[in-house]
Parts: sequence; structure tokens; C-alpha cells
Amino acid sequence: MKRFLSILLLCMLGFAPIHARKTADAETFFPFRVGTYWVYKGTVGWQDAEEDKETTGDVSWKMSVVKVIRKKGIVGAVVTGYPADLDFSAGTTEPKPWLILETEDHRVYLENLGPDYDLAKLSSSDEHGFDKFMVEENLFFQWPLKQDAKFCDEEAKKREDGMYCWVVEQTGTKKLESVAGAPAGEQNVFYVHYRTLPDDTLVDLVPGIGLISYEYHHHGSIADTTLQLVEFHPAPEGSEVQGSKP
Repeated sequence: MKRFLSILLLCMLGFAPIHARKTADAETFFPFRVGTYWVYKGTVGWQDAEEDKETTGDVSWKMSVVKVIRKKGIVGAVVTGYPADLDFSAGTTEPKPWLILETEDHRVYLENLGPDYDLAKLSSSDEHGFDKFMVEENLFFQWPLKQDAKFCDEEAKKREDGMYCWVVEQTGTKKLESVAGAPAGEQNVFYVHYRTLPDDTLVDLVPGIGLISYEYHHHGSIADTTLQLVEFHPAPEGSEVQGSKP
């Protein structure tokens, strides 16, 4: 009996570091390291004004982490080329800066900074500099993600049609064999949808990678974007982090 208990204790002690290591690796949903980038391929659709007809074209698109800042327990990453830049375009638009924030309780916020935003403002010593971005309309999701979870304001959550909320419509696993640089084996995938009267946005999310697909469909004038991740290039551990420590 003593021998059995000793073996059991050793096993428990042996597994403890592994569990701790996995938890530490999952600090943020997106890989917040400067130099990380994603390559997507797909199509865009738009209304050709000259010929007055719907037109589609192939597109290759790159999203990159260009700046990472930490403030008071919040990690912020400036990315250029979030896939929504392609919405209402012919695929020739320039990548714009976006801000992705993640709090200690894993609430993730997304803000379109716009082409003229002064990024130096984000690196100021003001520990509350991210507060203005952490509002309900910018809430993307909170993980761990679960089936049917909704992320929106309280009024929208009461809607029976699920509109005006990011909704986890399906969960599953998937091998990302077609994505160069992706980890091997089955990955958890969360299919998240945002529906409104004028448009729909669908994203497939994988922890540790981010978006593996993006779709936007406008219900009025033609504006369609469909992208699939084809390359994932995470920056090495210890890449530059700018800003104050939490």
C-alpha cells in the first residue's frame, strides 16, 4: 500500500509542472509578440460602378503584429491588416492599424484605430490609456469560449434572434494541415458569428493562433470578403515588448 501511495504521489508531482506549463503558455488568446504575422488567401466581391455589375477577385492578405504594450494587467497589440480592412474594397486597400486588447480575465477587445491614429499615444505612461477602448461595442469575446456564449450589451443579449452580438455558434476540433507553420494535431476551433440587419461577419478562432478564417457579407450593395489562413508565422519567444509592465 505504501508503495502504491508513493508511486501515486510521484505521478502527481510529475504532472504538476506540465499542467503549470500549459497554463503559462495560454497567457493570451492571440500570440502577442512583435513580428508575428498571418497570411490569408481568398476573394473579395464588390460592385463595379463603371460596368454596373458584381465583380470578384482573388486576394492575398497579410496581418502583422507591429507593437505590443502592457498597462496595468492589460496586454495590447497593434496589428496592421486585420481582415476587415478588405470589406467594401476591391482587394487593393492598404493595411490599417487595429488595436487588440486582452485583460487579465481574458476579455478581448477589438478597435479600428484608423489610418491617421498617432500610435505614440498608446505608449504613454498613463496606466488608464486603454480604458477608452474597453467599451461594450468593442468587446470581441471572452475566453474560455463556450457554445452559445454571447458577447454584447445587456439589451442585445435579450434578443431572441441573436443579432447584434458575437455568438459562439459552434465548437469543434480541426487539423490545420493546410496552414504552413500551424501546430500539428487537432486544434480547438470556435465558430463565432455577428449578425445585423445590414451585414454578417463570421470568424473561426483557434487559441494561440487567432483567426483562421474571416467572412464578411453585406446584404445591400455588394461587399463580400472571404479569407482562409494559409501561413502562420509566430515570432520567437522574447520578441520586443514595448510599454510599461503591469
